[in-house]
Order: sequence, then structure tokens, then C-alpha cells
Amino acid sequence: MQAFMVFVTMKHNFYQLGIACAVAILVTYRLNGLLFLLTAVATIAINDASSHYILKEGITRLRPCHVLPDLEMVIRCSNSFAFPSNHASNTFAAATLISLCFRNTTLLALALALLVCYSRVYLKVHYPSDVLGGAIYGSLIGYLCYRHIYSRLLKLTKS
Repeated sequence: MQAFMVFVTMKHNFYQLGIACAVAILVTYRLNGLLFLLTAVATIAINDASSHYILKEGITRLRPCHVLPDLEMVIRCSNSFAFPSNHASNTFAAATLISLCFRNTTLLALALALLVCYSRVYLKVHYPSDVLGGAIYGSLIGYLCYRHIYSRLLKLTKS
């Protein structure tokens, strides 16, 4: 279980899958797929930057490994602050956007986002409230980007 959680929490393990999905979306949905991918990049960029540089740096909550030094860590303890979890925030921003754009993928997208969140708590790099806060914030950003970026891009291509 531990090795699986380490795999899930390491974002570089999903780069190839992400590229394959992006190609499949472009081939299948063409222009709408391109609009989705542009929105997805914007969503993650907005979410990641605001979550880290505004929320994390503003709230300055320490990670469990900094507060509880006797924790046995499986992965390196980050020097960044804990709240909100950027892993949770980014995966929920993506899952929300994916769910709104491709309704038949909702369960899979949310299951993957929840799995990433669980891995962060399981590996002791976040408190449950860190991932909950990240999930809520990411969901909000995902929805707002769907509503204000993707929807407008679709309207522009229709006119």
C-alpha cells in the first residue's frame, strides 16, 4: 500500500498519461478539445499560483513533519507550508473542470482526485484539513474557469 501511495503522490508519474489523454482529447473533440486543453492549462496555472503564493504563503500553516518531528517519513518533507494542499487543489481543479466538460468522466476524475488527497494524508505530508481546504478551493477555481473561460471560448467559436 505504501509504495502505491508514493506512486500516486508523485506527479511526474502521470505526465505520460496526461499527454496521452491530451492527444486523445484533441483527436476526438478537435476544436472543443483544444479549447478544453487551453482552459485546463489556464485553470491549473491560476489554481497552482494562487493556492501557493496567496493562500499557503498567507496562512503559513506548518506541515505535520515540522510540528511532529518524530514522524517516520516515507517521502521527503517539503519546506513549503501545508494549507492548502496544492496536490489536492490542483487535482480537484482539474477534476471539476473535466467533470463539467465531459460529464461521463465525473466518477473517474473525482476518484483520482480523492486518491491523490488520501495519499497526501497517508504519507503524513498533510493534515486532513489541508487536503479538504485544497479540494474545496480547487473545485471553486475549476468551476470558475469552466464558467468564465471555457464557456466563453465555446461561445466565441460559435459566433
